[in-house]
Amino acid sequence: MADLRQKFPLLGIVVIADNGSEAAHENALHDGADYFLHKPVRDSVLLATIRSFMRRLHIRHAPTSGPPEAWSLYRRQGTLVSPHNERLALSDKECAILTTLFLSPHFPVSSEQLLHALNITAEIFDPHRIDTIIYRIRKKLAQLVHTRFEIRNIYGRGFMCVAMKEGAVFYVWDG
Repeated sequence: MADLRQKFPLLGIVVIADNGSEAAHENALHDGADYFLHKPVRDSVLLATIRSFMRRLHIRHAPTSGPPEAWSLYRRQGTLVSPHNERLALSDKECAILTTLFLSPHFPVSSEQLLHALNITAEIFDPHRIDTIIYRIRKKLAQLVHTRFEIRNIYGRGFMCVAMKEGAVFYVWDG
């Protein structure tokens, strides 16, 4: 389910399970489920759950004031372009890390996932090296004069990009 959440962050996920244990409930929500229902589920409860999600989805997609801030990452060129057309040169590793973070705009990305993005396993590569790469990216972002975004540490979960301006979008281009 976590993979599904990573690929489709706005998808509504409702888990309906026979197993009513607290651990199963907690795991489902931790892995990205929006709601957890126990079988047998009454139609009225399922309908109310779906309506609740639809209200949240509608609020999330309400238009923001002005055009969104658009960040573009050109992987092959190793270039990050800000909404104000400022350009930062990035190494291959920095591009791989930033690509992975951009593709998961609403959920933290673990160090293990970032190592996977670098095609390296933790046995070969010190996971603390991720912190060094993140530090270098943050240092480069600090050079921007105009609007920035942050790479935040989410304790126990990983890293995620957080835009300073609401409604910002992150694009990844292969070119």
